[in-house]
Amino acid sequence: MTSCISSLHIYPVKSLAGINVSRSLLTAEGLMHDRRWVITDEQGEFMTQRSCARMATLMPAIDEHHLILQAPDRRHLFVALTPPEVAPSRVRIFGSECQGLDEGDEAARWLSDFFERPVRLKRVPFDNQRRVSPERLGDHVAHTGFADGYPLLVAATSSLAALNARLEARSLPALPMSRFRPNIVVEGTAAFAEHDSTTLAGEDLSLWLCKPCERCRITTINQCSGEIAVPGEPLKTLTMMDHGAQAGAFFGENAVVMQGIGQWLHTGMPIWMR
Repeated sequence: MTSCISSLHIYPVKSLAGINVSRSLLTAEGLMHDRRWVITDEQGEFMTQRSCARMATLMPAIDEHHLILQAPDRRHLFVALTPPEVAPSRVRIFGSECQGLDEGDEAARWLSDFFERPVRLKRVPFDNQRRVSPERLGDHVAHTGFADGYPLLVAATSSLAALNARLEARSLPALPMSRFRPNIVVEGTAAFAEHDSTTLAGEDLSLWLCKPCERCRITTINQCSGEIAVPGEPLKTLTMMDHGAQAGAFFGENAVVMQGIGQWLHTGMPIWMR
């Protein structure tokens, strides 16, 4: 079977629901519109499903002029894609200090009403300087928006099948790929080949598969309902599997762009790992 891109996914607002797309423009900081916005408290600390699972129930969309958020009660927030003319303000994502452009009081009121606490919506500034870990990348300089640490996450359908086989053997329900919030899903590879490879390549495309992704409690959250069906799973099962070089709940591989900026990725696109 020829290896190819099976699906593409973007998450415009960090920790909100994702959007499945048939094609996406590859930028130096990942897929276009991916993790370009973040919800913070009034001090700039980011919000995450780790502490607020109902973030998964806010559905984003992108049209020609707007980021659109839809709440479960069908209320909508429209945010212009044109950046606001404001001075950058503080954003803190784990230990990473960076900058964001505040989207204003209307967006803040809408989101504060939904979360029942004061929050702000911020976007990545045009001159974003948030670097991907120099400790991991060495002399290669890469930047990311509001992702946890890396601009891309690659996963394989065969890896999910292997995990689901193990879950089913333990009488646990199989999981959809959405639990792992990848950007690029590939098919036609061996299970967990992404952990045994350093490069995902295609025509005029090269991604450095630079760090296995150790998973957190977000994988326990149903990405449609925001509920936890089986506490601790699939983390417990992943920890018992031996597909990584080190012990832990690993699934998917973090990646940075080496070649292909400005190229449109699309489902069905031939790729290979090496």
